[in-house]
Amino acid sequence: MAAPSIRSITPTKTSLMPGESTQVVIDAFDPDARSITLAGKVTDAGGNVSTVSTVLTVGDPITYELTSSDPTVTVTPDPAVPGRFTVTV
Repeated sequence: MAAPSIRSITPTKTSLMPGESTQVVIDAFDPDARSITLAGKVTDAGGNVSTVSTVLTVGDPITYELTSSDPTVTVTPDPAVPGRFTVTV
């Protein structure tokens, strides 16, 4: 099993005044993930057919962590969005 890969760590603002906050997003993925294609098909009474497909990715769960070397900085994970944090200086 390969280690997860980080594509980027991106803040919404890169310059802050004391007391301000920014959101930081870690974009990561599981390189061992596999894709599953699902196909849907509907048919009406006249025999007309419509199909569409979608792809699901199945991978290992990834745990995100963001830390600061400055003890006065607060890093708060967003419980609704894995990999998104609020950083307050």
